[in-house]
Amino acid sequence: MAGKAQTKEFTIRFVPDGKRGHASEGTTLLQASQAAGIELDAVCGGTGKCGRCKVRPEGGFQILDSSLLSEAEVRANVVLACQTTITGDLEVEILPRSRIGKHQILTTSLGELPGPLSPWVRKEFHRLSPPTIGDNVADLERLRRVLEKDTVPMPLEALRDLPDAARSGGWSVTVTLTDLGGLDEITRVEAGSTSNRLLGIAVDIGTTTVVADLVDLVSGKILQTGSDYNRQISRGEDVIARMIHAEEGGADELTALVRETVNSVISTLIRRESEKGGRPVTASDVVAATVAGNTIMTHFFAGLPTRHLRLEPYVPVAFFRARHPKAYELGLATNPSAHVMLLPLRAGYVGGDVVGDVLASGIHRSDALNLLIDVGTNGEIVLAKKDWMVACACSAGPAFEGGEVSCGMRAMEGAIDRMRINDDFTTSYHVLGDGLPSGVCGSGLIDLVAEMYSRGIIDRKARIQGPDTDRIRATDGAFEFVVETKERLAPGATSDLVLTDADLQNLLRTKAAIYGACSTLLRKMGEGLEQVSSIVIAGGFGYHLDIERAIRIGMFPDIPREKYRFIGNGSLGGARIALLSDRGRKEILDIFGRMTYLELSVDNDFYEEFSSSLFIPHTEVSRFPSAGPERTYKEEPI
Repeated sequence: MAGKAQTKEFTIRFVPDGKRGHASEGTTLLQASQAAGIELDAVCGGTGKCGRCKVRPEGGFQILDSSLLSEAEVRANVVLACQTTITGDLEVEILPRSRIGKHQILTTSLGELPGPLSPWVRKEFHRLSPPTIGDNVADLERLRRVLEKDTVPMPLEALRDLPDAARSGGWSVTVTLTDLGGLDEITRVEAGSTSNRLLGIAVDIGTTTVVADLVDLVSGKILQTGSDYNRQISRGEDVIARMIHAEEGGADELTALVRETVNSVISTLIRRESEKGGRPVTASDVVAATVAGNTIMTHFFAGLPTRHLRLEPYVPVAFFRARHPKAYELGLATNPSAHVMLLPLRAGYVGGDVVGDVLASGIHRSDALNLLIDVGTNGEIVLAKKDWMVACACSAGPAFEGGEVSCGMRAMEGAIDRMRINDDFTTSYHVLGDGLPSGVCGSGLIDLVAEMYSRGIIDRKARIQGPDTDRIRATDGAFEFVVETKERLAPGATSDLVLTDADLQNLLRTKAAIYGACSTLLRKMGEGLEQVSSIVIAGGFGYHLDIERAIRIGMFPDIPREKYRFIGNGSLGGARIALLSDRGRKEILDIFGRMTYLELSVDNDFYEEFSSSLFIPHTEVSRFPSAGPERTYKEEPI
C-alpha cells in the first residue's frame, strides 16, 4: 500500500523584519505572516475584500486573485497576502501601509463619582489565636471566628493560601472581603497588615483597541493606564467578519485572542506599578474588575456563542445585569477569586460600552434633553433625559476606521489625521508620528471631504467634478483626487495616495448613517434640535475629529458649538465609576432599565432620514445654516 504523501514545507523570510518562518504548501502569505508574529492590516479577516494586506514576495508563490490591485501595483509585483499561496521558499517584503503599527489609542476618560468612594471589596486586619492541642479547629474556622461570621464563604482558590498566610504572619492577617449584596465572601488572605493596598482594574474592550486603568480602591486614584490593539483584528476589522469566523470554527480562537489582549495590558500595568518602587505589585493584588464592551466583544470575552447576534432578531445570550463571574472563569490575569462586573448589555448592537458612556456623561440625571454619539465601526446614539432614554445603533461601516477607502488606514503612525487643501490643490497635513505619510485616518478623511467640498472639487452628491488641476484624474471611467504623490510618501509606497469616487460614496454613506440615526431618534420622540441641550461625543474617533468639518459635511447636527461636549473614552470612564461607586453600580442598572432600544434596520423613518442625508450637507440645506456653500472655515494651523 502506498504511503500517504507528505505536505511540503517551505522557508519564508520576512523583510525588513528579519524574521523567518516555515509554512506548508498552499498556506497563504497572510497565515504565514501571522504565524511568524507579523500582524498585517487584514481588516476583512483574510477574505480578500479589503485589499489591505499588500506585500511583495519573491520566490515560490501563486496568486489567487489580484482584482483589488491597481495596474501600478501589479507591475510592481505587489500581491494581497490573503490571496497568495506558498509554493516554494520565498522572501516577503512587508509594505508600510500593510502593517499594524503603533495606534493612536484614546486613554483619556472623564466621569465623576456619583457619591462617596464605595468599591464592593474592602480589607480588614485581624489577629488570630494560634492553634493549640486544646484549640485545634481548622484554619478557616479560626478565621471565621474573628470575623464573627460562621458561614462566610471562602472559595478554594483563596483557601489554598490561608495556611501559609496565617503562619508566616504570626497569625496576623489581612482579609479581603467582597460584598455580594449583603453577603460577604472571603476573596483573599494575606500575612500581616496590607490594608493600605487594595487594587482594582477597569477595562474597555473595543473592537479595535483595549484600554485599562489600574485603580487604587482606597483613594480612587488611577495608578496606571495602558492600551493595546485587540488581537482579534487580524481575524477581521468589523464584528460581522469576526462572528462569521467564529461560526466557521474560530470561536475559541477569538475568545483566546481578546483575553490575551486584556491580560497583556493588565500585566503591563502591574509591571509599571511595581517599577515605581516599594512593595512589588502582583496579579493577586487586583481583587475587583469591571469590563465594558460592545455586545459582541463581551460575548467573545465571556466565551459565549455569537451566532444568534448576527441574524435577525439579534438576540444576546445574556444581558449580564445580575451575576458577576469570577476572574478564573474568564481567564483574567488578576486574583482568581476577584469578581468581575460585566457592564450590562441592552441589545445586540448596544452594549456595556454605551451604558458606560451614559454613566460617565451623566445625561441620565439631566432634566434637559441630551444626545450622545459614539462613533466607531458602528455608531451608537442615545437620546436621553432624566425620565427616559432611547438608544439605537447604525452600521456606520469601517470607512472612518480605514476600511473601504483607497487611502484609508487606522489612526496609527504614518496616518494623516489633519488636512487642508491649498490654493494650488496640493495638500498640507499633520502625520501621526511626525514622519512621512502612509495613508489617511478617520479624522483626516473628514477634513479631506470637507475641504474638497469647500474647494469645489466635489459636488453635493460627493462626486468629483473639477476644477482643472493635475490633482484630479480619470481612471477606468471614474475620477480620483491625488491626496499626495508617491514620491512624498513613506518608503515602500507603490502608487500615489488617492481618494476615489467610490471612496467618497462609502464615506457619504457612513456620515449619512450617523446623522440619519440622530434625526430618527429625535423624530420618534417628537423632539427637535432646538430642544437639545447638549450633544455628547464619546469614543476615540470623536475625540480627535474637527467638529466644524464634521458639521460641514452633514455628519453631526448644526447646533451652537458650545453645546458640544467631549468625554473621551466614556466606556472606560463608566467602567471605572462602576468599580469605585455603589451608587454608580445602581445607576447602571437604572440606565439599563430605562433605556429603550430602537432597531433601525427595519425602520422606515430611518431609511427616509438616511436617504435624505446622502448629500453634503443634506437634502434640506436649511438644516445646516452654518455650512452653506458660501461659508468658509476659520482656518487654523495644522
